[in-house]
Amino acid sequence: MTAPVDVSPASATARCVETPIPPAADLSWEAYAGRACYACEKQLTVGAVLVGRAVGRMGAHVLDIDVYACP
Repeated sequence: MTAPVDVSPASATARCVETPIPPAADLSWEAYAGRACYACEKQLTVGAVLVGRAVGRMGAHVLDIDVYACP
């Protein structure tokens, strides 16, 4: 028998924060702009958690950007 899955908001945040940060070019427009969680694409309003930096390049252009997760 398996243990019940915890779907509380705290566990959802842990899952988003623990998700590896993809390259900057793989982020959605909303996540790249800091308006959505990079992991689940949920819209961010207040309390977003800065997770780190997505890195990338397109030719001579540096695409590095801070990424945020659900609060």
